[in-house]
This record gives sequence, C-alpha cells and structure tokens, in this order.
Amino acid sequence: MRTGRRTMRAISILSAMAATAALVLAACGGGKPATASPSAASPGADAAASARERADARIRFLEQRAAGDPLDTFSLNSLAIEHLQRARETGDVSELSRAADALDRSLAVGATDNYDAVALSASLAATRHDFARGADLARQAIAMKPNGAYGYGALGDALMGLGDYAGARQAYDRMLALSPDTSSYSREALLAAATGALDAAAQWWQRALDATAGDDVPEHAAWVRSQIGTFDFYLRGDLEAARGEYQAALDAFPGYVHALAGLGRVAAAEGDYDAAAGWYTRAIDTVPLPEYVIALGDVYTAAGEDARAQDEYDLVEAIRQLYRANGVNLDLQIALFDADRGRDLQANVARAEALYASQPSLQAADALAWARYAAGDIAGAREASDRALASGTRDPLVLYHAAMIARAAGDVAGAEARLEAIEAQAPRFSVRYADAARTALDDLRAEARR
Repeated sequence: MRTGRRTMRAISILSAMAATAALVLAACGGGKPATASPSAASPGADAAASARERADARIRFLEQRAAGDPLDTFSLNSLAIEHLQRARETGDVSELSRAADALDRSLAVGATDNYDAVALSASLAATRHDFARGADLARQAIAMKPNGAYGYGALGDALMGLGDYAGARQAYDRMLALSPDTSSYSREALLAAATGALDAAAQWWQRALDATAGDDVPEHAAWVRSQIGTFDFYLRGDLEAARGEYQAALDAFPGYVHALAGLGRVAAAEGDYDAAAGWYTRAIDTVPLPEYVIALGDVYTAAGEDARAQDEYDLVEAIRQLYRANGVNLDLQIALFDADRGRDLQANVARAEALYASQPSLQAADALAWARYAAGDIAGAREASDRALASGTRDPLVLYHAAMIARAAGDVAGAEARLEAIEAQAPRFSVRYADAARTALDDLRAEARR
C-alpha cells in the first residue's frame, strides 16, 4: 500500500505539471540515503536557499518591470532566463511554460532585432525536442548577432538532436571560441562522449567543473557533477567515482533530483536494492521523470518485488497518457520501454520510425533498432543499429542492443566484440541487462570452444 500511495502522489504531481505546461525536461525513503545527503543546516543547503531567495527577488522585480512597461523586452527576456534556470533546478515544467510566455511577449514586441528572445526560444524548442524548429530559430539568432555565443550553443543542441554531429561540432567550437565557460565546455563534453571520444570528454568535463568555481548559482556545479557521475558510471564503469560525484552534487545543491537518482543507479549496480529504491523514491517524489520511474521498477524487478515493479510501470503508462494529452514528446523513452516489455510491438515500431524521421539521432536510431528487434525484424533492426553505432558511441546500452541484434542475425564475432567492450568498460551498466550481457558473453565463448 505504501507504494500505491506514493504512486498516486506522483500522478497528482504529474497532473498539476501537465495542466500548466506541455513540456518536459530531457534529462529525475530509506534511512541509508537520508544519512548521506546534507542536512538542512549544511553549507550547501544554506547556499542553495540563499540563491533561491535571490532568484525569487529577481523574478518579482522583473515581473513588476514587465507589467509596468509591456515594451521592456530586456526584462521579459531576463524573466525567461530566470524561469528556465528554475526549471533546471526543480524539474517543474510549469517554469518552462512561464519562460515560453515571457518569450512570446518579448517577440510580440519585436522579433527582427530581438536576439536574446530568438536565441532563448531556440533553446526552448530543443528542450521540447522540436529540434528542427530549434535549429531554424538558432540560425535566425546567429544572423542577428554573428558573435553571440548563445546562438551557436542553441544551434549545436538542435543539431545534436537531429543527429548532425559534425554540424554540432562546428557550432560548439564557435561557441567555445566566443565564450570559453561552463556552458561551452559541457557541450563539448557531451558531444565528445556521444561520439566515443572519452578521453576528450573527461578533459572537457574537468574544465567545465573548474569553471563553476565562484559561480553564484549552486545548481550549475550540481549539474556538472551529476553529468560527470553519469559519465563515470556508464563510460568508465567506476562506481566509486560516480558515487563521489553524485554526493558532491548533493552537497552543492541538496535534493538535486539527478544526483538522487544517480546514487540509486550506483546502489543498484552494487546489488543494494533497498538503498537503490530509497534513492529513486526520493528522486521520483521530487519529480516523477519517466526514466527514473522505469529505473525504480527495474530495481524492484531485480529484487523480486514484482508487485511494486508493476506499480512503477503502471505509473509510466500514466505519465504517457498525461503528457500525450498535453502534447509532450516521450516517444524515445516509451519506444525502449515498450520494446523491453514486448508491448504493442508493431505500433511501437511505427512510433519509433516516426521518431527517427523527425530526429535522426543515435538515440532515436537505437530506439528504432530495439523496437524492430522486439518485433522480430532482425534485418531492419541491424540496419538501424548500424546507424546508431556509426556515431562512434560507446554507450553500453546501445552496445548491448547492438550485440543482441548481431547475435540474432548470426554475427557471432560482432556480438562478442560488443559484449566484450561492455565487460571492459562498464559491466554493471544496467540492473536490467548487466547479468544478461554477462551470460550472453559466456555463452558465445562456450560455443566458440565447442
């Protein structure tokens, strides 16, 4: 019953969020987790509270300015920035709706020379996963201000979503030349990781972290720390390093949803399912992001608590219905979710094909490959998997999907090579699939000896 009550609370949170905005952020019990996170009196908590108070004051001031002068685009654009930052900190999609409203009001005053509003709108479009529109808006912003760094960052983000990694590199490199800071360093890190340049990614992440020193927005350091933790977990298989980064993120910004979930990820990889469930529950009670709801369900499955797992999976279905009704794109997460569970397979393939057509990234190609594999289309799965791998990615989940598809296609050498890459890099990459990957590799090696 405890899980059911928590699920109903999560659904009520989602209902309120969906009623106020048709947006979702891309990227969020137990005594043991509680003792590890900072107390309310910790320096990190004090800094976060102080930053929140300052942001509240800025928002009130800017709202008053905009109300007093509807033609004040500077205040409207600044207000949008504040709401976008608040959305990053809380995961509350209504903050993104408020940002969009401020930007629409600003653009209504003037769009032809309103660089900040157009560039911010480009970034917001990418957050909505409307990458084609984001790219168009970013190019408009760059035409207005060729030496404006933010426009190039927004363009690179959109091109990443469209799978144009060479174009994203050009945009990010230009942003870096104009403004070497946490924002440009972190974008270079994400691109390097996506294309398999792991040493370069690690160096960029370190530069991004160094650049947060003295930053008066604690969430910036927490975000970078969480990203480094995720890099350490998936691309280096270093659980201790990942744990340290996630804990450092919580020290900088207590209650940070991505750090809470990250600690759940580490605990699950270590087989401590009680602690993992506690961390994930705290993350979901903050913001019920689908990837973390699914992860909690997988933890319960691994622990043999099938009823609790089903409760989480049912919540994913509620998330899908609520956000679909409000125009939110969860197709990427749902394509993998349905393929994993063998649900609605042919319709899932059709959705994954439409997703890839609109945003041909490596993640969309991987989702399409896995959907086709689940539906029994091995040749089609192989073709889509090859598209994902062409990026150079070393994401262990993508490699696992590729290995299973290669094995089904009779490519034993290809399957073994990808499984060996996972074993060398991050053998505990998934509470759902790590054991299956190990078993498949053992089976392939045994078959080779016979």
